[in-house]
Amino acid sequence: MALNDKLFLPKDIVCPVCETRFTHYELRKRQFSLDKRDMDYRPVYIGPINPRFFSVSVCPNCFYAAEDKYFCALMTPEDLRRKELLDSHRSSWDAMNRVKAASSGQQIWKDAEAEKLRTLSPAQINVLRQVKPLLERVSATIASKGKAFNILQKEGDLEAGIRAWELNAICSKVRRANHRLLGYTYLNAAWTARDAYELTQIPGEKEKFKAFEKAYLTEAVSFLTIANLATSVEDNFMPDGTRITKENIPENRVFEIMYILAGANRLLGKVEESNRFLSQIITGGKGAQGIILWFVNQAKDMRHETALQNLPVPEDEPEDEDY
Repeated sequence: MALNDKLFLPKDIVCPVCETRFTHYELRKRQFSLDKRDMDYRPVYIGPINPRFFSVSVCPNCFYAAEDKYFCALMTPEDLRRKELLDSHRSSWDAMNRVKAASSGQQIWKDAEAEKLRTLSPAQINVLRQVKPLLERVSATIASKGKAFNILQKEGDLEAGIRAWELNAICSKVRRANHRLLGYTYLNAAWTARDAYELTQIPGEKEKFKAFEKAYLTEAVSFLTIANLATSVEDNFMPDGTRITKENIPENRVFEIMYILAGANRLLGKVEESNRFLSQIITGGKGAQGIILWFVNQAKDMRHETALQNLPVPEDEPEDEDY
């Protein structure tokens, strides 16, 4: 899949784990636009350019990986000073907007769990250095191609785009990302594998990408099922008896997670489990409007098997998506 250099915005990055300097090629946003959604909420884009293949930066030396917004590139003292100043202004701006929104009855949600991924502690860097052998094993097939991840991604290598998300998931676990964010990371890996399956014409590659999709989708369901329990009013517990930490997220995100679980379970052949989430959406969404009403209507269609793929885009999607 050969791509034009003009599609990308080169970004020089210094890895915070091993201090290797490299260039990440970020896809320019004007090069893609959303068309429709699959039953597990996968965004389908117009044309052949897909941002998921380029959304994760991977260090070519230690294979530390993260989405661009969470990569936490190594900063100089001057960079840190500027960041602290910017964060100070941003905090003041956020506070003013929250007060203004509250006075009009609105709510502004700040994803505290995602914010934690915007910084790396020395302890996390130390553990990331220790898991380098694991990252190398996951990257073995890509390393054997004789080119760095960032170059292969830029050249449109499908497997490099998929493996980048797997590396991201491993590093996110080290960084103690919560179940919701890990679920979305594996979901993106599954979606990227499905993208690759649809793009390749090589039978052997198709089989491999389909296997990747199933494995990652299974992981996504596991993590998002726990994330769904974390939004419940009642206390929920893991199999080992530990309490699942509650998470207060907007109602539209709660419905989004349930909808993803309904569609993903259906794709994995778990129809009964899928129907359980569909019932929760339909029952809990009585009198709903906007995006929640869209989830309710699509849940009704999915339950009756009338709309299995390529669903129309909802009119008012959340501004800050996790994917």
